[in-house]
Amino acid sequence: PPVLAAVRATWTELRKPARVLLVLDVSGSMGNAAGGGRTRLELAQAAAVNGLAQLSDTDEVGLWTFPGQDGGIHGEHSPLAPLGPQRQQMIDRIRSLVPTGGTPLYAVTRQASEAVRAGASDDAINAIVVMTDGRNEYPDDDDLDGLVRQLSDLAVEDGIRVFTIAYGRDADLDTVTRI
Repeated sequence: PPVLAAVRATWTELRKPARVLLVLDVSGSMGNAAGGGRTRLELAQAAAVNGLAQLSDTDEVGLWTFPGQDGGIHGEHSPLAPLGPQRQQMIDRIRSLVPTGGTPLYAVTRQASEAVRAGASDDAINAIVVMTDGRNEYPDDDDLDGLVRQLSDLAVEDGIRVFTIAYGRDADLDTVTRI
């Protein structure tokens, strides 16, 4: 126990700084019940806010939602920037999200990987966190195999990792797991 306590106490000082792009699904299906009297989106919002509390003020964090409010693939609410000055604004924005539209899951994951890759650093943890129910509803990009190949290449070549979190009993776990 003393060793674990010491590791936990020094973890934030010793780990690489993080560059994390949060990508939250705000499609209509995220308004569905997820159990416990809460919707999928409400669970994702709580998890995102809790996740921000685990990051330091100097970690770079950005916030995207999908689909975008203007009918596009995604909406950028906060660019990748140090979390400290934008922490409360990001929390407020996450808490104000409402479900609407379809789910361009594959397309937004591709775009997020390209955005993170553009500023990737060997000295940082470069990551994308996609919070979704895992259903792709965007016929213009339905190539899951191609997406998985692209993400695998980025993980090996540039050290960019994609973490997926699925919401709801009927979440498409096979798709989310592959991503």
